[in-house]
Amino acid sequence: MDQEKNCVSRREFLSAAAVAATVMAAGPMFKVSAKSEMKMAMPDIYVCGVCGHVEFGAAPENCPICHAPKEKFTEKNTLFADAMKKFPEVSPSHDPVISIKKESGLVPEIACKEVSVRVGKHMHPMEEAHHIKFIDFYIDDKFVTRFFPNLKQYPAVSYYTNAVGSKVRMVEFCTVHDYWQAEMAMA
Repeated sequence: MDQEKNCVSRREFLSAAAVAATVMAAGPMFKVSAKSEMKMAMPDIYVCGVCGHVEFGAAPENCPICHAPKEKFTEKNTLFADAMKKFPEVSPSHDPVISIKKESGLVPEIACKEVSVRVGKHMHPMEEAHHIKFIDFYIDDKFVTRFFPNLKQYPAVSYYTNAVGSKVRMVEFCTVHDYWQAEMAMA
């Protein structure tokens, strides 16, 4: 009789298992503080000492840009916060501005998203001593491609992707004001 009180129905068991699986899957995305508040965790940030490429989560075996070995990467978890703290007044000309169109006007015959970025709400200058060296594109924190604007180009570009993901992140490097980033949901 006591055993019957401790039994659960198949439906209750499956429901509890689904909740447990969801919590376990989401667990690495959250950190629980001493006050039991849940906060989104920023993935670890690693920077290639050769070309400046940024990796999220873990350093790769080889840099996808310059092919430098893992040993050339340095962990710099405060990379973006340091730039904002050091140069708060330049945020309007350094924060990447992202837009995503679900259909492309340039390549309408292929199902793809048009992802565009420009550096700054106020266009960033492109001068010899002060310019954007590169803009890196990520989908779900996985590197996709790099754009190298030259001094005769504005730091703005579009690319077309059929990749599936939940967010796009852009990282740009200014020769004077360091690294800046922005992200946007892909949906």
